[in-house]
Amino acid sequence: MDIPAASNYGERGTLEPASMTPEETQLAAFFAAYAPPIAEFGLAVRAKLRARLPGLSEIVYVYENQGSLVIAYSPSAQGYEGVCSLAVYPDRVSLYFTQGAQLAKADPQKLLQGRAKTVRFVAVGAAADLARPEVEALMAAALTLAGVRVDPGANGALILKAESQKQRARRAAKTAPPDAAPTRE
Repeated sequence: MDIPAASNYGERGTLEPASMTPEETQLAAFFAAYAPPIAEFGLAVRAKLRARLPGLSEIVYVYENQGSLVIAYSPSAQGYEGVCSLAVYPDRVSLYFTQGAQLAKADPQKLLQGRAKTVRFVAVGAAADLARPEVEALMAAALTLAGVRVDPGANGALILKAESQKQRARRAAKTAPPDAAPTRE
């Protein structure tokens, strides 16, 4: 499935209705679950990432327990192989770098936050933050570290994993043994 070119995005990162695929429609519904300012902010950041990372697939996950929508930008259909991820929360938008711990050496401004074993994030205050030289340097370093070259003429895929997440959770709930009641002796 091809992702519409960045030129199909309006000023706020929204798509023109005629160009929306079923996957884009579902993704729009995920964004619509957020307050309009956060949804528009997330869509604008997504448009910037699509323009910066042509040819990479967008792998979409919904983490209901965290209230987050995550879009991983990956050279494959696997989110864990992604270079970076956009994460939309009810109150903020963040840019995660999959190999962020290793990128810390390329971060003299100390933008990377977090203490996870591998992943680090940059708090994004505006979509224009992605064009800041220090953020662009982190993106370039992440692409180099991952061995990924972007092709300006390539189209990536939009892969919705959100539904498969829900299906797995339902299957797990059906097959899980009922909680054993404590016994008294």
